[in-house]
Amino acid sequence: MADFSYGIDKRLILVPVILSSPQGTVRARFVLDTGASHTIIDYRIAESIGYSSKNAIAPSRVSSAAGKEEGFRLHIAAFETLGKRVENFEVACHALLEQGVEGLLGMTFLERFDFCIYPSRKFIRI
Repeated sequence: MADFSYGIDKRLILVPVILSSPQGTVRARFVLDTGASHTIIDYRIAESIGYSSKNAIAPSRVSSAAGKEEGFRLHIAAFETLGKRVENFEVACHALLEQGVEGLLGMTFLERFDFCIYPSRKFIRI
């Protein structure tokens, strides 16, 4: 087990992530969201490392306060955060930047590991 500190913005837990493809790597900050069933990235983040809807394996639909949104799912070469790396990782791509979010770290990633969040000390043990 290892401990990782995290940032807070508007009461949201923010963690650094690294997304990789054969064309490059990008660093971003994602909201840790145990209520999100999937890990979701903004489609422009995906585009910055060479992915697009042409790489889609399936459509993606999410419901939010803003309504239903259409997107797409794809596999990215590697996804890394909190000291853990998953290769050939499936993510959903949607428009998130307008809401001030680069991505949501959802349960498709988190369910692979045991973790505990310590809010008063602002760290995650995984």
